[in-house]
Amino acid sequence: MDEVYDLIIIGGGPAGLTAGIYAMRAKLNTLCIEKENEGGKIAEAGIVENYPGFDNIRGFELAQKFVEHAKKFNLNIAHDTIKKIDTSDRPFKVIGENNTYTAKAIIIATGTKDKKLGLNEDDFVGRGVSYCTTCDAFFYLNKEVIVVGRGTPAVMSALNLKDIVKKVTVITDKKELRAAESIMMERLNDAENIEVITNAKPLKILGSDKAEGVLVSIDGEEKEIKADGIFISMGHIPNSEFLEGSGIELNKSGFVVVDKSCKTNIDGIFACGDIVGGVLQVSKAVGEGTVALASASKYLNKL
Repeated sequence: MDEVYDLIIIGGGPAGLTAGIYAMRAKLNTLCIEKENEGGKIAEAGIVENYPGFDNIRGFELAQKFVEHAKKFNLNIAHDTIKKIDTSDRPFKVIGENNTYTAKAIIIATGTKDKKLGLNEDDFVGRGVSYCTTCDAFFYLNKEVIVVGRGTPAVMSALNLKDIVKKVTVITDKKELRAAESIMMERLNDAENIEVITNAKPLKILGSDKAEGVLVSIDGEEKEIKADGIFISMGHIPNSEFLEGSGIELNKSGFVVVDKSCKTNIDGIFACGDIVGGVLQVSKAVGEGTVALASASKYLNKL
């Protein structure tokens, strides 16, 4: 018979690892399953300045600290891509590409992924098109780049790039570019090498062997904007496709619906972090990881 875990945490980002740390301290037989890199998407952030306790830390470093902390408590982290959750029976079955896992309770902490433009960008990923400024900025040292995006993600990308590249042109299809924090807009406006073009609808990525620019429509007029590299920062969409058919309630944007105790509509299944939407910040994810584990603990004690 396969091992039945007390708890399976799906996702090894800040929310999942926080739940994992608390789970190990509660002596629950726990498995955390992560499909990519432990530490989650925060590793791709440039400098993080709004996480309490660290006035200034690189995203990658903060992610590493979360992982090291979880491993200090011997959290078992497996690497697998979860395809579906079977909630039709108890204990629950978590079906991955490599294995099927069984658990009495589940915490979903799968976060989000980059939203695509939906144009021809897939033809150029790795050849001039990127979604990650911190991973790829240095390829464009002293070159000119374009950020195609909206809101806070586009502003963050431009700020991450400004000290590395010669010039950043931000293209947004909105009337104005806004960020969640005023300080970010101040920095953007103070940067001499950032230009913002509003009301510009991207039509296509230009280039043959590699991306050479973006064709946009500004007030119905087509215009080519050239650059050495293009960063797409359209925001994020939830990693929730694997929940289809599970009976777990999602909202119309695909985020998991939870109450303030991080409970889903299915008894014994909880969710936390970016996958539940709202403010996509590390501090929120960490707080919810704690709440989700407290709720899961209470549920397991009742069993």
